[in-house]
Amino acid sequence: MEFGLLGYYGSYNHNNMHIIDFNDKRTLLEFDVLIIDLKRLFSCYESYEVFNGKRLLNQRDSNKIIEDIQKRKEEINEFLESGKTIIVVSTNEEYVYAYTGKYDVSGTGKNARKTDIVTDVHPKSIIPFKVKDLDLTGNKIKFCNKMIEDHLKKYSKYIEYNTIYSDIEKTNQIMNVENSKKTVFYYERVGNGLIVFAPNIVFDTSEKKLFSKIERDYFLELANIKKYIISDKEELPEYASEYYLPSERETINSIQLANDKINKLKESIKKDKLKLDAIQQKKVLFTGTGKSLEKNVVEMLKTIGFNIIKYNEDSVDEDIVFEYKDKLFISEVKGVSGSATEKHTAQTVKWKTEYYIENDIMPKGVLIVNAFNNKKIEERQEYFPNQMLKYAEHQEICLITTIQIYNIMCFIEQNPIDRDSIIQEIFDCNGIFTKFNEWNKYISK
Repeated sequence: MEFGLLGYYGSYNHNNMHIIDFNDKRTLLEFDVLIIDLKRLFSCYESYEVFNGKRLLNQRDSNKIIEDIQKRKEEINEFLESGKTIIVVSTNEEYVYAYTGKYDVSGTGKNARKTDIVTDVHPKSIIPFKVKDLDLTGNKIKFCNKMIEDHLKKYSKYIEYNTIYSDIEKTNQIMNVENSKKTVFYYERVGNGLIVFAPNIVFDTSEKKLFSKIERDYFLELANIKKYIISDKEELPEYASEYYLPSERETINSIQLANDKINKLKESIKKDKLKLDAIQQKKVLFTGTGKSLEKNVVEMLKTIGFNIIKYNEDSVDEDIVFEYKDKLFISEVKGVSGSATEKHTAQTVKWKTEYYIENDIMPKGVLIVNAFNNKKIEERQEYFPNQMLKYAEHQEICLITTIQIYNIMCFIEQNPIDRDSIIQEIFDCNGIFTKFNEWNKYISK
């Protein structure tokens, strides 16, 4: 496969890739594929002046460029009509100004002044349709076409786009900017051929042998892209669907049944994912702190059988009040990176006292702690150190971990008949609650 490079200068030389200057006499029609870079398309023309910040070609090349554009446009149309592919790696054109051969005269006699009229000449004029583009660069991309992705994904880390295109038909999009609908890679069918607007690839030129092969293979893949996106199937008229050939109806029904199964499986997977997410969120009980930990503890208390009397999900620091039959509990929930402290017990005592003053009822104080929450469970030390035990016992505070609460919840779900006795034990406990403290009772590793 022979490539003609029109305005494109790759990082390496390849035996089957031939550079052609736009003003060259060599025809494009002898090549199998064209690679075009509009930015450098007119670099072969001479200029000695600047007009409006752009190059102004000399008189000779001003005449030649108009002739060359017409010649190349005709070649490109014929090239596409023959079913070949053109790869455009950049539409960020570098246009020039050219003399038109016309001029204005101002003044008369000796004061007469001649001003040459120039016109802007655009490389994009060789493309047989209008291209809407923006000169923007980046390298974070996503594929829109699975079949092409299978062939080009291996080049993703080298891809660097320098143009973003707009108003592209969805079916023609190949690659977009990541997390966006902006297109950086697409194709258009023209006659029997194809124009592919593709990003270039960029890499370190230090490893010549390796990257030379990557560059060559990338353009070979682009050259063969037509077979991935254009089907050889004959398009049937709409009325053809009114007729069936032998086994056609059975095959359609079989496909429909398979699709129904797929849809049911997808729905089942969706439900299972929601279920899995809910299960995994409960891991906050041994990893979390703050509001998320409190919320999980409250949900576990409900499952155990407690009635929640007071709980403000939006509160940063507030007690939780819950009851079971005639037993009233008030709790402080803490998630900490170290062990529980006497200060946490004091806060629970404070909640007890305030509730008693306001309601003339003394609730049972429960300090629920997720200690050492940044450590693996099996590596955690004593949740409640000895120096806080005497105070907790004296103030009739039950010290219990979030994992114990979880274990109690799981046990009661399987043994509801034991609910009353377990809750009574929590109510009677002053100091460390010693039951259900094995972390791996319901958690496996």
